[in-house]
Parts: sequence; structure tokens; C-alpha cells
Amino acid sequence: MPKFSKGAYLALIAVVAVVLTGCVGVPMASEVQTGPRIDEQDGAQYEIVASGPVAGSTQEQILTDFMNAVRSPSRDYSVAREFLTGAMSEAWNPAASATVRERDKLPTIAPATDEDSLTYSFSAQAVVDERGIYSELRSPVSQTLAFEFERVGGEWRISTAPPGVVLTLSGFEVSFEEQVLYYFDPSFAYLIPDTRWFAVRESSQTRAIQALLVADSAWVQQGVVLTAFPPSTTLGTTSSLTSGRAVVDLSSEALAANNVARDRMRQQLAATLHTPIVLITVDGRELPDTTSGQNAAVIEPGSAGPLVVGTGDEFGFSTSDGLSAITELSDVVTAAGATAVALSADRLSAAYRAGDNAVYFASVGVAPRVIDSRDELVAPSLDPFRFVWSAQGANAASLTTFAVDGTEHPVQSALPADSQIVSLDVSRDGARLLVYLSTPSGPQLLVYGIVRQQGNVPVQLVEPVALPVPTGVAIDAAWVGTSSVATLTAVDDSVEVTAYNLGGPSQDLGTVDGASQIVTTGSNTDGLRVLSEGEVWRPQGSQAWVRTGLDASFMAVQQ
Repeated sequence: MPKFSKGAYLALIAVVAVVLTGCVGVPMASEVQTGPRIDEQDGAQYEIVASGPVAGSTQEQILTDFMNAVRSPSRDYSVAREFLTGAMSEAWNPAASATVRERDKLPTIAPATDEDSLTYSFSAQAVVDERGIYSELRSPVSQTLAFEFERVGGEWRISTAPPGVVLTLSGFEVSFEEQVLYYFDPSFAYLIPDTRWFAVRESSQTRAIQALLVADSAWVQQGVVLTAFPPSTTLGTTSSLTSGRAVVDLSSEALAANNVARDRMRQQLAATLHTPIVLITVDGRELPDTTSGQNAAVIEPGSAGPLVVGTGDEFGFSTSDGLSAITELSDVVTAAGATAVALSADRLSAAYRAGDNAVYFASVGVAPRVIDSRDELVAPSLDPFRFVWSAQGANAASLTTFAVDGTEHPVQSALPADSQIVSLDVSRDGARLLVYLSTPSGPQLLVYGIVRQQGNVPVQLVEPVALPVPTGVAIDAAWVGTSSVATLTAVDDSVEVTAYNLGGPSQDLGTVDGASQIVTTGSNTDGLRVLSEGEVWRPQGSQAWVRTGLDASFMAVQQ
């Protein structure tokens, strides 16, 4: 998300009323015997047990205890509601937002200008909006909330409270859980993750299905990703989840889906619920399960095989016996004096920046072709649909794409001309572009959604998600998995390695002095490799890095 102003932050915690209707009964096939409701399956390994109001408490103590009680979302925050007046308890909407306080900085409670009112001031480092979308702020934001009090039966109770909850990071980690929704890329070859956070024991899986049906992601609205569910489809009342099997009841709009769409609907639900078997019903009666013959979409396209490196006179897979050549490509890359390579998932094609600084495309059985001969080109990226992404480093607005025959396909974007592209990488599913920029105001790490037209031709980059990189010098960035990326940023005299969950908290991975490139060989941070002064490093523990014993002049980016 873009950097928050105070006004934007306040808007995030505004009340948003979301009403999801039930289903309309439609006579169909035989009834399905269901297990426990999906709501009843929710739960966490740990639960904070909150205490209610203590008799004789002051206004300040009531507010302090209320803020402790919001860590427990059980039974729709029933304990926290005990601190509110009856009218406020009915009006209060804890699901409107969740704000995570800055670590190690205590809040302050002070009298307000009005009688019987207090202010609660704190420093926010992240916010979850009413859709469950987590946004980490680049720098903490000071926030002040106002509370009013009334006597109820001789005891102080909160009569006015802002919507949403405020939590410490540890409180957030216990009382909220990650839920990943899945949508299709336009080719229907991949399922694209959309990470959300919902309060535990508060129908989080039901909320996940509702959010999936609402399809309120900006990338859905802009055509970056697609849903198979017919418009206006809502969740019914008889859904259930047992071990390895889910029954999801939908409204009558689901009947409009043909066999192919129904198959894709099941794929979305199975991935979202982590359940291999999904039955879809309407009014408790099963929607016929007719095989569509479509291939199942890939959820997490992973990079297979060991690290691929270039050493100046060799290029290939790193093995215990040295470098293993890649058929035909190794000779081509080495002969070109390549300084950067993007390798296709099938290892049959590569886009590379040669010694003459032009970008080429090579494929097994096909002679290398010049793709981009402009000056000062950054390392290219190759997407799964074999489009080469290329840009001049000094001008971010110069980003464009090429078909493998050299035909240029310009991409509409809002990349600023006064910014420099440090690195660009298309995700393995081809739906998103990671761009690390050096701008007049400091580094920016952006993830753009890619809009494609017929033939998977990229035509536009839509509004990006901005990740909170530290102030410093941008060096390199890479995809880690479908939901995370990692960066190298020079800060003072060291190079920091940081992982960012798209829609979740960031993670400090330590430092590697002199680091110049980062790639991944897998789908998590264990697969990260960093190049520093000709040596390849790997992670060992949460923030430690060790040499692999491998020397290289560059590492290939693998789709």
C-alpha cells in the first residue's frame, strides 16, 4: 500500500458496515450430510483469557483493562464488551480495524478537554482494515483515540469508543490468524494468493469464504486476477468443515456457473480452506460434480533444482562436483559474456544481459536474438508466458516488454521518470511485478499487478502495493515465494537482508557485508542466496549468514 498520511490512517479505522446475505433455497439433488459448522472448527493453539471490569475501578483503570480485554476475540469480544455501556456494546464494531502498536513503546492515557473523557495515545506500526488486509507502515504513526464514560449501576463504563481494536504485536499474533484467499490468473494456470488476517475463534474461515465471494481485492476489480464465482454469490447457512472435507453452501447465483466454472470454484475453495475435498451445495443440496477436464491450477510454483550461477567462463547448476552445464544454454550464455540471466522454469529458455549490455533471448534449438539494445539496461526478467521485461536503469518509465521474436509490447504504468530501477522481477505465476526503485525520496519497493490481454500479452501495471523498506540505498530484490519477497538495502556501513510478507509483517534476516545480489532457490527464506564480493552466502538461523563455499560472478534468477 502507498505510504500512509495521518488522514489516510484515520480513514482506515473508520466504521465500515458489511452485510452479507444468506442464500435462497433452490430444489436440487439429494441432501448432503454435513459435519460441524465451519465456525466451530476455528480456534488457535493459544488464547488470551481476559478479565472483566473490577468493582470500583477508575475511568483510567476501566480503559486500561478494556485495552487488555480486546486481545481476546472469543464470543465476539464478549469480555471487552463488559466494559461498555449497553448502547455502546451494541454499536461498537471491533472488526472495523486492528491497529498494531509500535514495539517497546508504551501508550499513554490522559484526561481530555471534556469532562468524563480520556484520550489513549500510542504509536502505530501496522493496521488491518475491515477487509482483513494488513499494511505495515514505513515509519510509526502517532495516533490518539478519544473515549467517554458514564456511570452504570454506580460503576464507570465506556459510553463512546472508536471502532476497531488496538493490540501489541504479541497480542496480534495470538488473537489474529492469517487466511490466504486464492484467485486465478487470467490464464487459469495459477492460483494467486491474497493474504488476509481475521480474529481467531470469530468465524475466521467463514469470513475468509465471504471475502473470497465478495472479491473486494483491488486486483480482482482491475482484472489482474479472476474469480470463478458468479457475481452476487453469497455464503449460505449450512456450510461445514471436517478433516479433509468441506461442504460450502452457496446462494442460488452459484447455479449460473457451468461445469468448468464449478470446477474452478472448488479449486479456489480447496486452496483457501486447505482442504482437498470440497462439496458445493445450494440450500443444503449438492451442486452436481461433473468433471470439466480442466487441468488443476498451480498454487505455489516453485524453483526446482540447485542454484544456477555464472563464473565468467562457466554457467550452470551448482552441484557437489562443480557446475553442471544446462544443455545448449550454458555455452550461449558463457560465449556472450553474460552478466545477468533470467532462466525459464523448464530450463529451456533464458533472457540475459550480455557483455555488450544488450538484452538477448535464447532458447534450446533457436539461435540467440537481440531483444533490447538500449543503453544502461538493468538485469532483465522473463515471465512464464515468455515475455521479456526490460528497462533502462536511469529511467524507471522506460520499462517495456518484448515477445521472444523481438516485438515490443509497451506496458502502461505510472513508474516515475525521475526514479531509477535497481531491479525488476516478474513473479513465477506471471501476475505481479516486483520493482525496487531508487527515488529522490529514498528507496521504494513496489509490487504491481499485471493486466494482460489475449495471448497473455502484458499491457498495464495497476496501482502497486508499497512495502516499508528502510531508509538507505536500494541494492537488489527478489521473490521468495508467491506471498513474499526479500531485499538487500545498504544502511550505514552494512547491507540489511529483509523479507516482506505481502499482506503481513516484515522480518529482519540480518546483514551480509558487501552483498550485491539476492535470489531464491525455493519458496521460503531458507532458499535465499546472497552474493557478496564473489562469494555465495546462505541463511543459517533467523539472522545469521554463512558462506556456501561457492564462488560466482552472478547468480541466475530462476522462474
